[in-house]
Amino acid sequence: MNSIQTIVKNSVALTLMNIITLGLSMIFNVSLARNFGVIEFGKLSFAIALTSLFSVIIDPGFNQLIIREVARDKKLAKKFMSNILIIKLFLSFAFLALVFGVVNLLHYPLDTKIIVYIFGFFTILTSFGKIFRAIFHAFEKMEYDSFLTIIEKIIIVSLGMFLLILGYDLIHVVFVYIIGGIINVMLSLILTVKKFEKPELNMDFSFWKQSTIAAIPFGLTMIFVTIFSRIDTIMLSIMTSDAPVGWYNAAFMIISALMVIPGILFSSIFPLLSKYYISSFNSIKMIYKNLFRYIYIIVFPIGIGTTLLSDKFILLIYGEPFIRSSISLQILIWWFVIGSLAWLMGMILQTINKQNVFAYSMGVCAIFNFALNLILIPKMSYVGASITTVFTNVISFTFLFHFISKYLYRLPVLKIILRPTIAGVIMGISIYLIGDHQLFTIILLASAVYLIILIVFGEFSKEDIRFIKDVLHKS
Repeated sequence: MNSIQTIVKNSVALTLMNIITLGLSMIFNVSLARNFGVIEFGKLSFAIALTSLFSVIIDPGFNQLIIREVARDKKLAKKFMSNILIIKLFLSFAFLALVFGVVNLLHYPLDTKIIVYIFGFFTILTSFGKIFRAIFHAFEKMEYDSFLTIIEKIIIVSLGMFLLILGYDLIHVVFVYIIGGIINVMLSLILTVKKFEKPELNMDFSFWKQSTIAAIPFGLTMIFVTIFSRIDTIMLSIMTSDAPVGWYNAAFMIISALMVIPGILFSSIFPLLSKYYISSFNSIKMIYKNLFRYIYIIVFPIGIGTTLLSDKFILLIYGEPFIRSSISLQILIWWFVIGSLAWLMGMILQTINKQNVFAYSMGVCAIFNFALNLILIPKMSYVGASITTVFTNVISFTFLFHFISKYLYRLPVLKIILRPTIAGVIMGISIYLIGDHQLFTIILLASAVYLIILIVFGEFSKEDIRFIKDVLHKS
């Protein structure tokens, strides 16, 4: 199987997984929001944010390290699994102690504490499952990851919706995450043993030291990224109340769903790029340039359209009680636009063994994010948190572009984005002129306008058409 076929196979597998899981997650989360209201949804969002923030204790970069190293040498699979499973077991106790300690020190009500505890245990289960998922990715068998993720999500959503229908409270409903997590880990282990390697309880302390040192840059990056993507929710909860947390996270959840678009592609090509670092460095430059352009063509019109239609999206998804989320959505959508491009550059830096500068960039962004939230949240509540998130991503983009230009290739950014930007602005004008029509109609007409303008501008070259045909033919 050649490189294009590999990318296509893995992209299709991850696309299928993300479409199904995203759809199920949105249905479940929207049902929770509509059923329990803004305040309860705020409590749920806080619990997820707090446990996500401390999840880096369990995985300080090991999963990405496994993918990169095992993709280069498949014989390392058993050694990595056997040792990192034990390391994560010890780290899980530290994670639980910290989560339990923080939520009690902050004197949250009992129901909020219980929800945090539930997601704490779910985070541990997810972390163990990700070890096996990393092996799937390293062997470029993303379809296994897709299958197991879909199974887990079906279990969680079906049981959760059943409990919702029966009228159970939020605590009982979210407990289904524990059930789904247990089944997921068991199936992941079984599939790994049958298809790849059987992990053993192996304590190689020298390997622990080497792996931990190698994983630290990945882990630091994860810590910093998690801080500036989750600390806003935690600070909102501490400095305001549950309602602003609910309004903010209603919009945040939509943007997180959209981040699936670049995430699918990046996850499918990371193992391939890791191999190219050894065999074909120029191929990385070519892929980086093309992906930057294609991603911008996709995400920029989404940013324009969502900014203009945010109130319609919020009313359609959540209903009138969440209408105040529309202003957050107008702002946060530009996190998606800028963050997608920054994410690409971060992934490229990791594949060329420059994860240390990636970590440095994210560290600066995390400090900036925390400081700006301290200033803006007391004055502007959830709107201030939204503005902080976007500004943080602007800084992230600036740092990462500087480093990737230094160590790999400097893109002619203005030349790349000029025509899609003009087409997107014209599309935005067309949305304004279309007026108050059905949301689906507006999206369809605006998309047609954008695509036609790109074609008229000659944005798609013969090479693009040839590449698309090649992908479709070999898929």
